[in-house]
Amino acid sequence: MIQFEGVTKTYHSGKQEIHALNGIDLTVETGEIYGVIGFSGAGKSSLIRTVNLLERPTNGRVLIHGKDISTLTSKEIRDTRKDIGMIFQHFNLLNSKTVFHNVAMPLILAKTPKNQIKEQVKSLLEFVGLADQAEKYPDQLSGGQKQRIGIARALATNPSVLLCDEATSALDPQTTQAILDLLRRINREYNITILLITHEMGVIREICDKVAVLEAGKVIEQGSVYEVFTNPQQPTTQRFVRSVMNDELPESLLTKIQDPAQNHSIYRVQFTGSSVGQPLMSQVSREFNLDLNVLFGNITELQGEPYGNLIVEFSGSLSEIQRALTAIRSDSVKVEEVKNYAS
Repeated sequence: MIQFEGVTKTYHSGKQEIHALNGIDLTVETGEIYGVIGFSGAGKSSLIRTVNLLERPTNGRVLIHGKDISTLTSKEIRDTRKDIGMIFQHFNLLNSKTVFHNVAMPLILAKTPKNQIKEQVKSLLEFVGLADQAEKYPDQLSGGQKQRIGIARALATNPSVLLCDEATSALDPQTTQAILDLLRRINREYNITILLITHEMGVIREICDKVAVLEAGKVIEQGSVYEVFTNPQQPTTQRFVRSVMNDELPESLLTKIQDPAQNHSIYRVQFTGSSVGQPLMSQVSREFNLDLNVLFGNITELQGEPYGNLIVEFSGSLSEIQRALTAIRSDSVKVEEVKNYAS
């Protein structure tokens, strides 16, 4: 378990104070994949680096398995860091060392017996799918292979916590998916708690159990991925969600569908649970005296649950539109107005 309690981090640049973190309260449960997302400058990197004391909090506490790491002795900090693996955006491999020695480095520093190092590195390279690359050098590898080496190195000391600092942002989409699949496998097979930071909401949707949104060093929204995706509260969160859903309607389309002789109302209709598979819009078009025009629609999966998102134009009298909306709304169907045109 990782707990942040009132964590602040202030940097000094000359006479200027930069408040990177402003009272962070978060709890990452054991075995979770927890994502922290924010734009550049939000404080993501400062936050994740406090977990292994690469950055020491100015105020507040970071607890790992109930221990306040800022109170530990130098030896205890070294021991704790062995229990916390870290994966970096730009891999941080030693170009002068072979793949084998890059993965072995944490074990060499820990004075692990040579025969044990050999067995451990061989096992890790097999796990990440690079058993045949042991004698190559980082410059001979692709970006995805380099990150797999970084992951193997992070796992060398059998950590219970894995930190991912923008681990996929330097990779292409196909390679990103492969790395995320590997991280999910690590979490499931070894029950390793993963804390990752990213600016890509697609990464959050794909792999995380929970998410926190950072802005100006503060957590502005947090919850399960399903909750945050289906009901984002803050404008920044809404921007991140829409960047993945790609459901913004162009102004040119909105202009074309305007008809001064009709009432036009555009609504976002969100389906969850069993309602996703129901022909609700078809039923509404038959039951009420109005025309329906589906402007956007998709179904995605969030934490193993289907989620449907439609943007629908209703054309007809205001009273008939209101009757239809009343019929549509239920516990598993959410409706919100996007834009309204009144004659």
